[in-house]
Amino acid sequence: MCQVQGEDLVRALKRFKSLAKQDLLASERTNDPNFWRTHAEARRKEYTRLIHLVENSGVEEACVYALKSYKSNRLTNAQERNPEQDGARQALELFFEIIGSSPGRLGKWLQERNVELDLINDALFDQEAQLVQEQI
Repeated sequence: MCQVQGEDLVRALKRFKSLAKQDLLASERTNDPNFWRTHAEARRKEYTRLIHLVENSGVEEACVYALKSYKSNRLTNAQERNPEQDGARQALELFFEIIGSSPGRLGKWLQERNVELDLINDALFDQEAQLVQEQI
């Protein structure tokens, strides 16, 4: 399922991260600059997490994280627009497209491989949060 090589995936994620940075800069020219700035920042944070996971833990761990985060994001999705959730969800959906999958197919593939979706522990999330804060 995850047929994308780690280097190619990182390259694609870095490209999307740079596009999010461009959107961040362009957000001031929109009719709702705060919304679009927060949306672009959320995308950049998500790409940073995914890049870090691919580089340090591998593509499969990044897939597990993406699926788990995507499901969590969908569960907490509120009725009103939330730029942070919308941005994170968009970044995760683009990640799925890069690897040539959908959340449903990825979940099934991970279950077939007997991969526990709880492989990523709280310490890893804390480490990622520190990395994201340092890069902002």
